[in-house]
Order: sequence, then structure tokens, then C-alpha cells
Amino acid sequence: MYLISQSAGLATLLVFGLLMIAIVYFLTKNQFHSKDAFLVARREVGWFRGSLSIAVSWIWAPAVFIASMQAYKLGIAGAFWFIVPNVVCFFVFAPLAIKLRKFLPEGYTLPEFILKRYDNDKKTHIAFLILFFGYQLGAIIINTLAAGILLNALTGISFYVVVLLITVLVLIYAIMSGLEASIITDVIQMTMVLLFCFILVPWVIINAGGFSSVTGGLSGITGQFGNISNPWIAYSFGIATTLSLIAGPIGDQMFFQRVYASKKEEIVKTFVAGGLIFGLVPTVLCLLGFIAANPQFSSLITVVDPQMVGPLVIGYFLPKAALIMFLFMAFAALASTIDSAYCAISSLGTIDIYKKYFNPEAGDKQILSVSRIVMLVMALLGTGIALIQPKLLWVFLIYGALASAGFFPTVLSLYWKKLNKQGVFWAVSLSIIIGLPLSIYANITENVNLIVLASILSVVVGLVTCLIMGYLNKKTIYNFESSKTELLVE
Repeated sequence: MYLISQSAGLATLLVFGLLMIAIVYFLTKNQFHSKDAFLVARREVGWFRGSLSIAVSWIWAPAVFIASMQAYKLGIAGAFWFIVPNVVCFFVFAPLAIKLRKFLPEGYTLPEFILKRYDNDKKTHIAFLILFFGYQLGAIIINTLAAGILLNALTGISFYVVVLLITVLVLIYAIMSGLEASIITDVIQMTMVLLFCFILVPWVIINAGGFSSVTGGLSGITGQFGNISNPWIAYSFGIATTLSLIAGPIGDQMFFQRVYASKKEEIVKTFVAGGLIFGLVPTVLCLLGFIAANPQFSSLITVVDPQMVGPLVIGYFLPKAALIMFLFMAFAALASTIDSAYCAISSLGTIDIYKKYFNPEAGDKQILSVSRIVMLVMALLGTGIALIQPKLLWVFLIYGALASAGFFPTVLSLYWKKLNKQGVFWAVSLSIIIGLPLSIYANITENVNLIVLASILSVVVGLVTCLIMGYLNKKTIYNFESSKTELLVE
């Protein structure tokens, strides 16, 4: 027996999607959609809207589902290693954002900067594009996948119907106005997420008997992980998660797109506030996992799929109307990332591929047309992979390994003068070639040691390669003192 009827579940998704479409239509129908409006929201986004936008865009499926799942399975230790790196990554990213905006103030993407930084070297540029497209594809896959799993588990509606429906609804409003539509809906969606989060979880805690219902499950379902510094959890989950989350924004065009959309003087405030706002969501949702792990309730709440432990706890303690609220909250979080990924991919496809390699003189009308085509193509590809139903945790760790490949090449490109194009190309390429297949195999076989090794290699290979090639370089020095991207030869 399902917790929600199919008609109620389907109505919730349709109401949510049509509401977002209507809001975008009425707020943007009279606006002129230039290239800068569609790709970087006219570079006029203030810190308040920007922080809500980046916060909700970072609430991927892992924050909605894996946060409570890890609290349920791995107790307070699992929650700690999921939440802290998720927040810290914003603080790591902020100074990089300032550097990038200084060097390329009117840019659109990080690969665009890489191309200029390394004297229009196509190999290096394409290596970064593979990384960035792969990461955004991961965002589409994991969030459409999560929407299908959620609604299927709660209502019995076909997984395939849900995945296709949420893809169509989100694609419609993303295609309308690009990043402007994304930021408009992000503000509304983040407000929904916070509102419902702070209604539902306290309500569950009250009905479960107070905060003791939470503390009773801090050790996880097995009762073994009540120590926040548990060495096994730090090794088996903490290392891979921390590396993938810290590296995540640096491989994520959604972040860089908002760097260029933000008012220049408010970039740091945008990302710091965004990180703090984001951190509230997984922190609060973890409490549901602790309650499910409490021995007082663990025998009463049947958890077949730990990924769904959050909504199962809500369904056990609260009326069905509360589950409808959770669905709205989950759709808001998932849709915000899906539409942000579409917008990020459109900027990569137009600025870094179409304008660079096919039509350097492309005008705004052509850029907008190509942006929408790129969105559509990548939506079809990402949705097609999601329909295969890979595990959420697999996708999370695999795209994390992919992002890790670009961590040190990006950081050192911004901060180290002697790094050359050969070093960056081989750093990214070797990290992907070595780390990605190993990560895929490790996660499919669920081999903990290999998962950890893959995460470390993805980062270390890039660092070592950059250092070797940089120190061997005797000629090229990047002019960091200039706001222009110029290469000087000694």
C-alpha cells in the first residue's frame, strides 16, 4: 500500500511544474532576451537573490535523500561527513570566484577562461569541456532519477512517467528565459524548501515524543556510529565525500555561471550566505534519519530503501497532507538543480563550442537559438541515462571523482604563474583516465578501499602532474597583475 494516491502525487507534480512555468512566463514575457540576459541574467543579480539561487541549486538529490539516509545508516558520524564538506565548499570557492571575475570580468564560463589563459590551446579547452559537460550531465541524471524514485515509492506512479514529466516541465521554463528564469524560480523554490523543512521536521519531532527521539538514533540503525570521529566512517565515507564535495563547485558551471551573473562587489557575500543557507537543509533533514534509527521506532518504520527514509518517517508520524508538502519541497530542490544544469550546459554549448569552433561572429539571436537546442539535446541524453535507474550514491560519487580531476588544475591556473598548457592538459586528462574508470568500477562493486583510492587518485594525479610540468616550465608566465588574460614570454 502506497502512502499517497497516484492522482494526488501526479497532481502535486503538475501543479508545481505549471506554477513555475506560469511565474516565469508572467515575470519575463515583456523582457528583451539578450545573450547576457539568457546566459548571465544581465550580470545584475544581488547577493540576496544570488545566495538563495546558489543554495537551492546545490540542494541536489543527495541533500534531500542521502543526508537522511547517511544519518540513518551511519549515525552522527555519517551526517557530519556529509554536511560539513557540503558547506565548506562554498567558502573554498569564494576566493576563486573573485580571482576569476578579476581576470575575465565579462566572461561566461570557466573553460572560456582556461582557453584564454593557455593561449587558445584547443586540447586543454576540450579536456575541461569534457569534465564540465560530464558534471552537468551528472546533475541532470541524479535529480531526475531522484524525482522518479521518490514519486514511484510514495504513489506507485511509473518511474518512467515521472522522469519524463519532470524533464518536460522544467525544460519548458528553462528554455523560456534561461538563467533569468532559473534565478526567479530558485528564490521561490528555496523559500519553499526552507518553509516546508522547518514545518515538517519539528512537527515529526513533536509527534515522535520530543528531541529524545532524535538523540536516541544518533548511533545509526546498527548502533555503532555514535562517535562523530569514528575512524571507519572517516575513511570509508568521509574521504571520498569530502574530496568530491570540495571539488564539486570547481567543476560545476552552475557556480561559475552565478559568478558572472552576480554583481561584482557582492560575489563573496553571495557564496558565503549561500553556503550557510544551504547548510540548514541537510542538517534539518538528517534529523529524520536519526528518528528512523531510534530503536523505539526502527521496528515500526519499514525501511526497504534507505534512500527513502526521510519521506517514510514523515509518512509514519504525520498525515498525508504533510507528505504532499514534502513532495513540493523535494520537487523544488530537484527542479532547481535540473533547470540550473540546463542553463549551465547552454552557456558551455554556446560560448565554448558554437561561438568558439563554429561561428565566432554569432549574434544574440543565434546564441539564444543554439542555447535552447543545447538544453534540449542534453535533457534528452541525461533523462535517457536516468531511465536506466543507476543508484543515487553511485552517481554522486562518480561525478564527484570527475569534478576532482579539475580541482588543482583550476586552482593553480588562477594562482600559479608558471603552470603551462601541457601541465593542465595532462593533469586533467590523466585524472579522468585513471580516476573515473576506477571510481565507476569501485562504486559498482561497492569496494570501499577502491572507492577511497579512486577519490584520492583523482585529486593527487592532477596535483602531481601540475607541479611537475610547472616546475619544468622555463618560458611561459601568466600575467596575474593584469585584469586581462595575457600570456607573457620571458
